[in-house]
Amino acid sequence: MDFYSGLHPYSRLGAMEALEGARILERKLEVTSNNLANAKTTGFKAAKVTFHEYLLTEQDGTPRTAKGEQGWADFSAGSLRKSDNPYDMAIDGPGFFVVQGPNGPLYTRAGNFTLDDNYQLVTQDGYPVLGGGAPITLEDTTGHGVWLSEDGHFFIDDTIASQIDVVRFDNPQALKRMGNNYFEAPQEAGAPTPSDSPVKQGYIEMSNVNSVMEMVHLIDLNRGYEAQQKSLQAIDGLDDKAVNDLGKAG
Repeated sequence: MDFYSGLHPYSRLGAMEALEGARILERKLEVTSNNLANAKTTGFKAAKVTFHEYLLTEQDGTPRTAKGEQGWADFSAGSLRKSDNPYDMAIDGPGFFVVQGPNGPLYTRAGNFTLDDNYQLVTQDGYPVLGGGAPITLEDTTGHGVWLSEDGHFFIDDTIASQIDVVRFDNPQALKRMGNNYFEAPQEAGAPTPSDSPVKQGYIEMSNVNSVMEMVHLIDLNRGYEAQQKSLQAIDGLDDKAVNDLGKAG
């Protein structure tokens, strides 16, 4: 799901204002519903959206208001849950894992990885997880297992096998959601730089969605939508009165 910012100019007049209010509530409902749907998605970051009012002047000099829509991701940490799966990884602090997507690098907090048939560490979608900019191969030929140090080095039988890439951005709010818990980094996000956040093996980061608060938001949105409907009904009643009563000849 993509969220964006922009201006939506409308006159502060009757039905148009009520319709604009209803549209804002629909956008908030879209965001809240998506958050709730991902309340148990590994590493998911909740989306937020706010609206600010601006004063504009049309070409004919008419003053109008506009709603500025701003969406962003809440990158606060989710809780870490112990899984004991050696291929589950969680970043304990700021940063993102780097994976090779179909059209270039993607970034994610979801560390519920697995091995493919070629012993490459991959995401649940099969995208290779990168270490040193290359796919990570973890073939345990000794039978002693694979373990990961907190600084991101993989060891097989006390020998360093690879290192997992963990990066951060100067402006993470510029990251673009690409679906399935992935982000793409446009130029505005800045260049990815190594993060010193430790990586914990055998843990997964849970979603940071607060389900209780999101349910409260749903209740508030429902009440707000009802209020907008009543406003439209009242305006329609005034229009009807103007046409049927005031319009009659005395």
